[in-house]
Amino acid sequence: MTGRHDLPTLREDLEGHPGYVINHLASLGQAAQARMLEPLGLSLLMVRALTVLYIEDGLTINEIALRSFAEQSTTSRTIDAMVNAGWLERRTPAGDQRRREVVLTTAGRDKMLEVWPLMERHRASLTAGIDAHDLVVCQRVLGAMIGNLQRV
Repeated sequence: MTGRHDLPTLREDLEGHPGYVINHLASLGQAAQARMLEPLGLSLLMVRALTVLYIEDGLTINEIALRSFAEQSTTSRTIDAMVNAGWLERRTPAGDQRRREVVLTTAGRDKMLEVWPLMERHRASLTAGIDAHDLVVCQRVLGAMIGNLQRV
């Protein structure tokens, strides 16, 4: 990059900026996942919610939103739809009457098991032809970038 304050002057400058590349990858990846999930009547946020609850059941809507990288209001509407579909339930834990948790139902666990092979297929297409060592390095570098931003 050249010029005042290293402003990009060429397309290559922009394409060499990590934030731009990461956003481009995320945009393409999310669009591909949306196309894959649409025939099943699922959104990417639904799959993210199923996944985080499969790993850690009994989260609040705000916790699901945080782990799913989504706005609270969008997550709330999505959770409502998933409750109506019978995949999730709301509960109030005995130890904290103020807390409203969301948990997977048996149908929700079944839905997660049904959709996960598609997520694995997406991961395989995303990483096709990339050396396993390079993927480990990529994961480490991206993790370090996340850590840097979490400290900001």
